[in-house]
Amino acid sequence: MEYQFSNAALNIRNQSLKVDGKSVALEERTFKLLVYLIDTRPKVCTQDELVAYLWPDSVVSPWSLPRLISDTRSLLRRLGVEQDLIFTVRGQGYKFNPEIAVSFEHVSEDTRIQLEQLRAEHSSDGVHLKFWIGVTLLMCSACIWLVINQSVIHQQNTSFKASEPTDAKGRILWVDDNPKNNVKEQGYFLNQKIGVYNTTSTQEALLLLSMYEYTVVISDMGRDGEPLAGLKLLKAMRSTGDQTPFYVYTWVESEKQKEVILSAGGQGVATKKRELYDYILLHFNDEKI
Repeated sequence: MEYQFSNAALNIRNQSLKVDGKSVALEERTFKLLVYLIDTRPKVCTQDELVAYLWPDSVVSPWSLPRLISDTRSLLRRLGVEQDLIFTVRGQGYKFNPEIAVSFEHVSEDTRIQLEQLRAEHSSDGVHLKFWIGVTLLMCSACIWLVINQSVIHQQNTSFKASEPTDAKGRILWVDDNPKNNVKEQGYFLNQKIGVYNTTSTQEALLLLSMYEYTVVISDMGRDGEPLAGLKLLKAMRSTGDQTPFYVYTWVESEKQKEVILSAGGQGVATKKRELYDYILLHFNDEKI
């Protein structure tokens, strides 16, 4: 049996993907991910559900599923699949692109049996679902605690505590490995009734963006020895369909840098406080979110 969609076909018998007539064998977990999303469409599959199915009887990193999703998207693009197959539903999980029609072609009775076995795996995995949901939630809680604890340590060192006013107009996610460099700027936004949340790494930022809504993201360009960390964060966001407005705040003035950020889907680069304020305030109004 084959699932046929876009300019590709997913073969159940040999776990391969055929794109424009060229067939490529898929790694088992990538194959199972695609089959599961197709079988459950148009349902949104939660992260806990997918982790429990793809890594049964295993304890995995909170980054395992986002990394698999990202790697699968990259593979599909390299193979020439014309449409994005996997949609990110922020704060919920993932689903197969509802705009893509899927048809089925029966190949043989052996293939049908194999498909039934695969679906049986879906069912058997459900026996462990509640247990692994609990494990995953515990891991996520620990990860969130680490993020918050790290942010508090940085904030204590700078006598600045990020928070959200009770009547906040919106929220900023600020990504910088040296939050103390932005104390005055963050204080300004708090006075404008805008919540400010700090994180120090791309990985933490992507996790927070997958769980919460932010009005704007502000990032430095280089951190932890990676000169293009801000650009890589922007590209990672846009590759998952996250269109949150994105600005780079840096001390280096460069027209080329602005050009690169804009071409990657960002909204701008600021090198001065006043310039940053003008950019960010464009995204807030008097209505609470």
